[in-house]
Amino acid sequence: MSNYAPDPKKERIYSDLATIPLNEVTAEQIETLTDPVTLSASNQDALITMDIVNKAVMRDGNPMPNTGGILSYTQSDANIPIEILPPKGEVWKIQGISIINSASPTGTNVYYTFLSDPTQTAAGATPSGAREVFYSSFSSSSTLLGTETVFEEVFQPLIITSEMYLRMYSNMANVAGGATVSYKVGYLRLR
Repeated sequence: MSNYAPDPKKERIYSDLATIPLNEVTAEQIETLTDPVTLSASNQDALITMDIVNKAVMRDGNPMPNTGGILSYTQSDANIPIEILPPKGEVWKIQGISIINSASPTGTNVYYTFLSDPTQTAAGATPSGAREVFYSSFSSSSTLLGTETVFEEVFQPLIITSEMYLRMYSNMANVAGGATVSYKVGYLRLR
């Protein structure tokens, strides 16, 4: 079985992706082409082909080369969250998060992190432990906060998707009007 290879002319995925360079194949394209396939003996060739294609486009659970980066988000209104939300079909591994207040707080601000999904909360609504997974909170009067402060324990990288993503916000209780809270998020793309 190890030398067996499906007939490429019979596999739709090859013809549909034939003109797209490997580094430009999107997660959504792969998902669209593989979604209707079921685990059955009659689909053996399609399953073998999908495995080959997924490995070729680095969709094997390891970080994809030349992907990821540091994203910036800005919160300008109290209790209105920022959403760390990968595009549909992508999977991100969050490596670290920092928070920067544009003005020194005059007292303590509270910062919250929730895991959310699109069925629980409308975009922009204040997160709630009644609907979402309450992940962490902390209070600080510092201007710059690092990952170990954000999560208060030993940070474990988080895996997020468009179906399970992070929502973060500050109550901004002790900052001057017009001040903002910036979030820097380092991530690697797994798929």
